[in-house]
Amino acid sequence: MKRTKNSNKSAVGIYVPLERPKLQNDSYSQEMLEHMRQCEAREWMRRRATKIGEVGLEAAQLWWAKVKDDIARRRGQPALDDLIKRMYKEKKDGQKNV
Repeated sequence: MKRTKNSNKSAVGIYVPLERPKLQNDSYSQEMLEHMRQCEAREWMRRRATKIGEVGLEAAQLWWAKVKDDIARRRGQPALDDLIKRMYKEKKDGQKNV
């Protein structure tokens, strides 16, 4: 590749950091937030069942413990408790429909 005059110039000072968009819960309706939380609970149930099938129950339990620790660390313990409660509710409701 042939160098031009401009290719030797430094790019220092050109970088402009972009702010991450802030998601505000005000922009979502309460029904939408509830739906998203329920979908997340079903998704984690699916992932957990898949992991059990792939690596076995014991290894999947260790994986799930790490996932729960990560969720608690990032979102807080109340968010993890809510997720687990929703997962149990989904499991219970799924058994009723069978």
